[in-house]
Amino acid sequence: MKRLVTIAIVLMILYCTYYDLSIGTLPNGLTKAAEAEQEAQIQREAEQPLPPPLAQAPYQEVIVEPGHTVLSIVEHLHEGPIPASIQEIVYDFKELNQGLEPEDMQIGKVYRFPLYHSH
Repeated sequence: MKRLVTIAIVLMILYCTYYDLSIGTLPNGLTKAAEAEQEAQIQREAEQPLPPPLAQAPYQEVIVEPGHTVLSIVEHLHEGPIPASIQEIVYDFKELNQGLEPEDMQIGKVYRFPLYHSH
């Protein structure tokens, strides 16, 4: 019985090795199709209209103090819940400050922070 199981395992290993070397386990045609679909998705996203520029968007200039973050300052500028997601707040901050990342803010400098109105 042990010989039969050993022979079956050896045959399975040989077959798997043959299959992997001759046909392969990575899909050949699917990777090209996936790349084409990804490029089409990127092109569709590029064709979508961009949001209006925030040049006219309301903002308030604030001097950053130790411990302040973009979110803490925006929360301080608003009463109640803010009608924007964290991603929107960070995006708007970057737009108002010439692409400055929030983590690059410096203490004592003045930055523009977006103001949101409840709908």
